[in-house]
Amino acid sequence: MYSDVWKQLKEEKKVHLELQKELQLQIGMKTEMEIAMKLLEKDTHEKQDTLVALRQQLEEVKAINLQMFHKVQDTESSLQQKNEVITSFKEKINQVMSDMKQMEERLQHSERVRQGAEERSHQLQQELGCRTNMLQEQLSQLHSQCSSLEKEWKSEKEQRQALQQELQCEKDTSSLLRAELQQVEGLKKKLRELQDEKAELQKVCDEQEQALQEMGLHLSQSKLKMEDIKEVNKALKGHTWLKDDEATHCKQCEKEFSISRRKHHCRNCGHIFCNTCSSNELALPSYPKPVRVCDSCHTLLLQRCSSSTGS
Repeated sequence: MYSDVWKQLKEEKKVHLELQKELQLQIGMKTEMEIAMKLLEKDTHEKQDTLVALRQQLEEVKAINLQMFHKVQDTESSLQQKNEVITSFKEKINQVMSDMKQMEERLQHSERVRQGAEERSHQLQQELGCRTNMLQEQLSQLHSQCSSLEKEWKSEKEQRQALQQELQCEKDTSSLLRAELQQVEGLKKKLRELQDEKAELQKVCDEQEQALQEMGLHLSQSKLKMEDIKEVNKALKGHTWLKDDEATHCKQCEKEFSISRRKHHCRNCGHIFCNTCSSNELALPSYPKPVRVCDSCHTLLLQRCSSSTGS
């Protein structure tokens, strides 16, 4: 009986140990399940936060689109104002040119008067030097005439000084007018560039309107055009349109720009080149007609076209 009881006790101990092991396994599985539940809760919270952030980004994109629309309207109004200012500048230039012509005529007239006065004074001095001996007897009679001549000479001298002052003033005004003319020429150049950009933008807008009108009939062609426009936008986002003031040398040959060597923009990369380094023309997706591109962009675009036609 003792041995049987001992055996039963051993068996119960084994069963007890197995039960403890199973209990520990279940506790471990329970902790793992709790950890997994916590991870799932954290994941759901993160996804909810990302959804909220995405909604906020969508609202910000909508606000940016509205701001861009308002900016486009503001640029159109500012362009109209600039056109009005340019017309007023043209009228001022015409007035300045007429004033300059009148001033030149007055200057020539004053020079003629001054030369005549100098010649008369010189002749009078010669006559007085030659006839001093002969006119001693008639000195009393000619004293009044001499005083009158001196008065006239003084008045002519004063007129000459006044004419010299007017000449100096006219020179100053002419220098100021030349500076204003240089500014006006710079404004004309900027106006021409703005008009060219406006014409190009108008062409792009007309083409996009025609594409929208034909969208119902040619759906496949419009999809291809949209893909081309997306590629152009990607290319334009990578390249910035440099301003004229930011470039003083050609990017390719590094020659300095001057009056004879003018600046030209590449319509593909936006950098500034000279005429020899940007003499090529190609048709881009955003420009229907051939436009100016640099040598590097010309070779790169030709390689792309050859690879696309070969594929």
